[in-house]
Amino acid sequence: MLPFNVRRLLDVISRVFLGLRFRLLLLVLLVCAPLIALTLHTASSERRRAVAAWNERAQRVSRQARQAEEDLLGQTRQLLLAVSESSSVQSGNRQTRQKSLDEMFANYPGYANLGVSDTNGEVLASVVPLGELGNQVDRTFLHRVLTTRTFVIGDYATVFTNGKPDVTFGCPVFDESDHVQAVLFATVGLGRLAGARSELSALVPKGATWTEIDRNGTVLVRYPASRLSWGQPFPDRALAKTILSQSDGILEVQELNGSTAFCAFAWGDSHVVPGGVATLLSMPKHVLFAAANRALLHSLMWLGSAMTLALVLGWAGSNFLVVRPVKTLVRATALLATGDLSTRTGLRHGKDELGQLTRNFDLMAKALEQRELERQLAEETLQTRDNMIRELPLLPAAVCVCDQSGVVELYNRTAVELWGWEPPDQDGSRRFCGSYRLFHPDGTSMSHSESPTAEVLRTGVPLRNKELVIGRPDGSRVPVLANVVPLRDREGSMIGAVSCYQDITERKQIEEKLQESNNNLQLLSRRLVESQETERRHIARELHDEVGQTLTVAEMNLQAMVRSPGAVSLRGRLKESLQAVERVLEQVRDLSLNLRPSMLDDLGLEAALRWYTKRQAALAELQSKFRADAMENRLDPVVETACFRVAQEALTNVVRHARARVVAVELLKLDGHLHLFVRDDGAGFDVVALRGQAVLGASLGLLSMEERATLIDGALELKSAPGQGTEVHAWFPLKWRTPDS
Repeated sequence: MLPFNVRRLLDVISRVFLGLRFRLLLLVLLVCAPLIALTLHTASSERRRAVAAWNERAQRVSRQARQAEEDLLGQTRQLLLAVSESSSVQSGNRQTRQKSLDEMFANYPGYANLGVSDTNGEVLASVVPLGELGNQVDRTFLHRVLTTRTFVIGDYATVFTNGKPDVTFGCPVFDESDHVQAVLFATVGLGRLAGARSELSALVPKGATWTEIDRNGTVLVRYPASRLSWGQPFPDRALAKTILSQSDGILEVQELNGSTAFCAFAWGDSHVVPGGVATLLSMPKHVLFAAANRALLHSLMWLGSAMTLALVLGWAGSNFLVVRPVKTLVRATALLATGDLSTRTGLRHGKDELGQLTRNFDLMAKALEQRELERQLAEETLQTRDNMIRELPLLPAAVCVCDQSGVVELYNRTAVELWGWEPPDQDGSRRFCGSYRLFHPDGTSMSHSESPTAEVLRTGVPLRNKELVIGRPDGSRVPVLANVVPLRDREGSMIGAVSCYQDITERKQIEEKLQESNNNLQLLSRRLVESQETERRHIARELHDEVGQTLTVAEMNLQAMVRSPGAVSLRGRLKESLQAVERVLEQVRDLSLNLRPSMLDDLGLEAALRWYTKRQAALAELQSKFRADAMENRLDPVVETACFRVAQEALTNVVRHARARVVAVELLKLDGHLHLFVRDDGAGFDVVALRGQAVLGASLGLLSMEERATLIDGALELKSAPGQGTEVHAWFPLKWRTPDS
């Protein structure tokens, strides 16, 4: 058994190295691996390009070295030809020749010797003393000059000075007859050739070595100069052997100091050295690859910085973008496993894979929760149904229960008695209600899909006291009041509806009797009003015709007696009696007009109302306004009388109670009705309080106006407030048909 601390450490290590964050960081490193490989490949390519460029540089140095040699040969040729044509050389004077050669040698110090020999090879003049060079010129060289009669290059390494090979150049000297009279020769040591090639040192970068060797492995040029000088054998015999066996190339070699270098070589033809010359450019490996190594180091540093930044951002970003959502998802999964179906991740449902995963998890949890709710609701529904089954027979009203689609599931015995039959099973045409037929209150047919239960299932709004008629199979009809409420589960979702039907046959019969009594009362009231108006008209005429005429006769008799000479002593009393009769006559006229103005019967409503408005305003010292629409024809006398009486009562109230200054009366025709407006700017009153007093019998004028308007299918409206005046608005039908008795 491992100790607890060790097991805990191993557990932590396993969580770290097998965790999601470590895998993401490892993925970042794997993503960076191609970049590292690309960087290394680029560095390798740069090194190959450097090697190829170095090889190309060796080729270019070789070509330019050959060109330098050509330039040297051309210079020597021109020099010898110029000297051979000089008069000092052609004169044949030994001293003159010697002086000319000394001067030329001083001007061209790169030559080992300058001299003139006769056609037999005997030296006639020489810059270098004869004791050092000998007295004879090489017979083969002399023969070639005499034979070719032109500029000749001698054989390589045929003459030695100071133990090092030289090359001799010759040129014939012609006399006036164009015969060769002498041979001008110039000796050039390999040191001079090296000096000519050293002018190409600018092509050799710092740290590189430029060497030229011949076919024998002898060093011809060495730059920069070292212990290994020209004329010595090349020290690396194996390398020299390899170079001698190939035309050009580049080799990786081990130098004498132990370092590795790249040696690029190329062979070129030479007019001086038989077999050609090999040009070698050596560069230490670390120098040749210095630029590539610096670029590689720079790239690796940037790549390392980028990888470090990527790891840091990956560590932080993975925690925010991946690890935290995954941990949240793991916690939600653990909660879901414990039975908490309401758990959700709470994460955003994006279009990425993690967003789709969280979305699918939330949908799964929601589906599981929904199924659990459905299971619980099903249990509750079964329990509710069981309770309903037990309680429905005990209810006195007709009750039925239907599901969300309208299928009747439960109903009690009272409902069967109300419907007049037992609804057959599987009857899809009678959903929502088990009755045989349904009718609207006006007797028109109603489909079951228009029933109150169907409406509640569509809207979810309870419906109360909806009146309809149930038709039974035997043809009888029963008026009922339907009260329907939706049946909901614990979450508030509608799962059906409960309908309660109350038989209102008795109430309907009572309502019909009440309506009949009301109609009779209205007819009686209408006839009472008509009788009252007839009686008013009769009394007004009696007062006007009988009483008025009698009072007029009495007035005339009294006036005659007052003027009689024999009644001087009674004249005072007669005048008092005459004034009393005049007052009574005026009161009789006013009473007659108030009871029934004859103008209403003779001229119509507009003229009578205009006259009455002005009369009442004059009596109360009010400013009056009257406006009326034109009436093409006379209105029905019943309408005219009702409208006049309402206006009369309203104007009387203005005079008595309003304390107004202005009263306005309007008579308008609107929407098939005659509208009467009586407005004042008086004290006003509380309409609600006044109606309460009217109900208690304290204000019969308001009830009288409302009753007169109602009796002919009109209405009355009051608008008033304390201090804001009053408006009486009454409207009456323009066309009135007297109801049948």
